[in-house]
Amino acid sequence: MENSNALEQGGDLEELSENGRPEGKKNRAGNRKHASPPKSDEISQPPTMFYLHSLLLFSGRLLHRVLGFYNSLFDFKSSDKATIYRNISNQYINRGLHEKALQYLKEWSRLEPSNPDAHYHRGIALISGGDLKAAIRSFDRTLKLSPNHKGALYRRSGLYLKSKDYDKAVADLKKLVKMLPENPKPLYLLAIAFDRMDEVDKAVSAMKKAIALDSEEIKYYQHLGFLYERQEDHKQAAKCFSRVMELQREQDEE
Repeated sequence: MENSNALEQGGDLEELSENGRPEGKKNRAGNRKHASPPKSDEISQPPTMFYLHSLLLFSGRLLHRVLGFYNSLFDFKSSDKATIYRNISNQYINRGLHEKALQYLKEWSRLEPSNPDAHYHRGIALISGGDLKAAIRSFDRTLKLSPNHKGALYRRSGLYLKSKDYDKAVADLKKLVKMLPENPKPLYLLAIAFDRMDEVDKAVSAMKKAIALDSEEIKYYQHLGFLYERQEDHKQAAKCFSRVMELQREQDEE
């Protein structure tokens, strides 16, 4: 059976951009250079807010106490508080400290429960912490508020795959394929889902469509070769594995 562990790791569940391509630039080796977490919206802030942001970035554990003190002096609005929590969580995410970011993401989603991005970024942090069921619930909330949220659909489909809930994964991925017809990644995961459901013909079709969109991604040929082996089409499998070796040689020469 193919080596599909990689697709279930957090790095494979990258956010999709609004134009349908995955965030980050792709190099010849097929790896994604992950983009930095989204920056906070530019807003006009008074000097006190700027000072508070700077202080809290260095003293996150004093957040609630300090925030309460400044709130009593300057009467912060809920939107201001949400911005502070969001900015601090972004700083921790930039440093790869997702568990620390989570406490501030919780406050952000509590202050702005109707903001889909608050729940979405909380879900991402929960994945990093290994709480996959809670992450799915966060993505559920995101999609209830924004049914066409591409990132939430993509990440939730990956979690469904990992939890072997293939029917739900397929439903999310089929929706993404319609929304992002030029993006190969939903097709790739759709092929994996069909393979695990023993619908090999559908898996082959989806994987071939992914390759048509990205002819230099090694793992697509690897998985397609394994699918052909399952169909006992050894000739086509050999072609796929030959292409894998060609791409690997090209990468080694660079």
